[in-house]
Amino acid sequence: MKWSDDVRTTTRRASERAWRLIPLWVAIAASPVLAQAADEGAGCFDVAEGFADPLIEPMPYHGADLRVEYGERPDGTAWAATRVVVDLPPEVVVAKVRDHRNIKDMKNTELSTRDIDSADYLDLRHVDVDVTVKAALLKVHVRWTEEWAYRIVEGTPEAPRVMVANYQKVAGTHHIRHQCGSYVVRRLGPNRSDLFMYEEIQATRRSAEDTHKMHQRILTNIREDLWPTEQLVADRRVAHAEPASAE
Repeated sequence: MKWSDDVRTTTRRASERAWRLIPLWVAIAASPVLAQAADEGAGCFDVAEGFADPLIEPMPYHGADLRVEYGERPDGTAWAATRVVVDLPPEVVVAKVRDHRNIKDMKNTELSTRDIDSADYLDLRHVDVDVTVKAALLKVHVRWTEEWAYRIVEGTPEAPRVMVANYQKVAGTHHIRHQCGSYVVRRLGPNRSDLFMYEEIQATRRSAEDTHKMHQRILTNIREDLWPTEQLVADRRVAHAEPASAE
C-alpha cells in the first residue's frame, strides 16, 4: 500500500490526551445481542506462512523524532500510524508491547490470553477482549478475539535489534468488521528505540482520529512505568534462556 493512494492524510504532532473508548460503543448499547454476536474477522496475515515484515512499511521521519499520519480509505477503513523515538532500551519497549495491558484501555477492559506453542515466533497467542460499556441504564459486554504474533527479526530475545508484531481480529462482535495492525521496535542504542505503530479498522463509530488517539495512549503507557516492566523483562529472559547442560 502506498501512503498517498486514495487516502486523506492528516499529519499532526501527537499529544498525550487519553483515548476514550466509551463514545465508540454508545450505539452498541441499544443492542446487547448484537454486541455479543460472534463473527470471524477478515484477517490480514496467516501465521502458518510466517512473516518478517509489518503489514505496511514504517513511514520515514521528516526532520523530527515523531511522525503521525491517519486517514480513511474509500472503502471506509480507518487507519492510523505513529512512528516515534523512545528513550528506553529496546528490550524494555519490546516487553511493554508484549504486555497487552499497555495496549488496551484497562479502565473498562478484561483480557484473557492463550499462548500457542510455536517455534517460529517469540510469542503466538490469542487475546480475548471483554469491554464493559455503560450507557443510560444498560451495561453491555463487547467481546472479540485477537491473534498476536511476535517475531525477533534481528538479534535475540535478550538483546533484540528488530522486533515485528502483527495482530488481527479473528472472532467476536459484528461491530468490528475488520481489524489488523503492526508494531515494530528497532534498536537505536542501548537506551534509545524506534517504535512504529499501525492499525486499520472497520468498526461501528470508529474513526481514524480515534485510532490515532489510541496510539497516543499506548505511547504514554510505554513511556510511563505502569506495570512491572523490569520483572517482565527478567521473566522473558528466563523463559528464553538456554537450558542448562546435563552433567
